[in-house]
Amino acid sequence: MKKNLFLGLLSIAAASAFAQTDKQLYDFVVPRDGSLADAIQAANNRQNINARYRIFIMPGEYRLPADSTNMVLGGDSVKYPTPITYLRTGNTSIIGEDFNTTSFTNTTPQVEWHNPWGAANPLEGISKSDVLYICKGADNCYMQGITIKSSIADAHGRNIALNDNSNKTIIKDCCLWGFQDTYVSHAQQRYYFEGGVIRGCVDYCCGKGDVWYNQVTLRTAGGGFLAVPSRPFKYGYVFDRCRIVSDGNNGDNSYTLGRPWGKGTPSAVFLNTTMEIKPSQIGWDEMSGGWPTQFAEFNSMDADKKPISLSGRKTTFGDKKNCNKPVLTEEEAAKYSIELVMGADDGWEPRDFTRQVEPVKKLKAKKGILTWKHCDDALLYAILRNGSVVDFTTENSYTLPADTQKSDKWSIRCANQMGGLGEASNQVSSK
Repeated sequence: MKKNLFLGLLSIAAASAFAQTDKQLYDFVVPRDGSLADAIQAANNRQNINARYRIFIMPGEYRLPADSTNMVLGGDSVKYPTPITYLRTGNTSIIGEDFNTTSFTNTTPQVEWHNPWGAANPLEGISKSDVLYICKGADNCYMQGITIKSSIADAHGRNIALNDNSNKTIIKDCCLWGFQDTYVSHAQQRYYFEGGVIRGCVDYCCGKGDVWYNQVTLRTAGGGFLAVPSRPFKYGYVFDRCRIVSDGNNGDNSYTLGRPWGKGTPSAVFLNTTMEIKPSQIGWDEMSGGWPTQFAEFNSMDADKKPISLSGRKTTFGDKKNCNKPVLTEEEAAKYSIELVMGADDGWEPRDFTRQVEPVKKLKAKKGILTWKHCDDALLYAILRNGSVVDFTTENSYTLPADTQKSDKWSIRCANQMGGLGEASNQVSSK
């Protein structure tokens, strides 16, 4: 009873936080010709790390520079500037208008090195080639509407887009693009994905902790292994209502759902997953003699939403003495919930923070001025010109720029507390 009351109070507090009365602009807006590195440095250097710091990246493609003050030894025994950008402070939001229009990558050496597995980038590897590394203690970060893409070519070693060593990170409607080890959950903590895309081939969701993947598109680029969990916080990896799709020409039986990174600790479940390309019948693979505590599925479906037969799924690992129950009953599957897995002992509810603000009402254009009905829930208003963000305001009116054309279409998107932009309002023409 006390726990239920505690969770209820947390939900009320989170909902109340969205009833914004004081509007606020983004702390840092990265212009189309600007530096994302400067924005992240500003977030790292700020004095009040308890207040949320919101970065908005204007539409475009950005490249984070390598850091020549921090050299790293490559596999070819040559030292290179580190390609990793470190986010060191928590309560930081990195926002774009859409992951299809806003992306950033890193700067890796354009050198090919041959290791025992073939051609590779000399900086391939976890914590060597990452685009973005969220440091330990930088908790409660939030990302929405961006693509993070490794600059290392496919099949040239481990090329990490995001390496997260923090806690309670929320990734909404983002794209992580790599080939091997695309996403690394580095700590035994909790992480939450909602929507968006993760692309890769080998071990492209890997690491520790509990990760809830809520309706994420898993884009598989060839034969490989999808999920490679290690040591959980408690429950491991939960894929809920996700889609597994092909990145190219690979089809059915070209990949497995995952393999165990550890002995007796890895856990991954796929719930109500649409597998537009189906894994091999065995479903799971071996890794270094390891075995899972549980690798299982419930209600896996093909592209036509028809049930996939799970009768051939792998039931033993390692020396075949380590058994696995690969199919969950409806009752067993029902035990998995965001409230349970993400809530743990403190009632953390990430969906309170991903909730989007509804579009403004009564948008009008008259005599070069946009007006609309004030929205209490909005942190700020993004001004869209022909569908793309061009400016921001905290007022419920906006004077159109002098170069406005009669053909221009204007609309508004509201930001939630974290800075993420909701759906656009109706469009109006310049008058």
